[in-house]
Amino acid sequence: MKILFDEKIARSYDRWAKIPSGRKAYALEGELLLKLGDMATGQTVLEVGCGTGIHLSLFLKEGMNVMGIDISPHMLRVARQRLSSRVQVVVADARDLPFRDTSFDCVALITTLEFVGEPDQAVQEAIRVSRGKVLFGVLNKYSLLGLKRRMRGIFRPGIFSRARFYSIWELKRLIAKVVPAPNVTWASSLVLPMSLQPFLTRLERRLSFRRNPLGAFLGLMVRL
Repeated sequence: MKILFDEKIARSYDRWAKIPSGRKAYALEGELLLKLGDMATGQTVLEVGCGTGIHLSLFLKEGMNVMGIDISPHMLRVARQRLSSRVQVVVADARDLPFRDTSFDCVALITTLEFVGEPDQAVQEAIRVSRGKVLFGVLNKYSLLGLKRRMRGIFRPGIFSRARFYSIWELKRLIAKVVPAPNVTWASSLVLPMSLQPFLTRLERRLSFRRNPLGAFLGLMVRL
């Protein structure tokens, strides 16, 4: 798999997480993931495609024992700076995880499938190493933000021009290829445009954390 995230992109990605709109987006995404994940203190969590460690930091703060893998050493360099020695992060391919079957209580793939050449293999591997739950977070192709990013990618090639966005129905079909009749729970967040988030916080919260197919961030939990 081609490494998309070089040093420049890794730093840019991490900077966005620190500006107000980025912090707001990650806060809503994180809240959704924690609601769906229903993970208890002390449980083991592997994040596949952990990037710069933003979600690892969230899981760690909630008292979970976490580990991360990513194909990009540049992203992991930033993750190590964020997490210090508290979390082990290693270079590995989502399609060939270096772990035994049922090694983790939960495996999370958060904005990972968008950049994997064979997403069905990544799903299969995540299910193999999980002993109970697999948590997905994807960018929604039918949201306003998703449409904006895809249009921007047409005229200004970048990371999102090479990403594969999903609808909730496509994500379900992908998972069903690996797990027939999967037991899934899903919801979304970031329903309103980012420009309106500072002014319509209450409305965003009313629209988020529901089975809304138009939220920019889709979360889905599979129970095995």
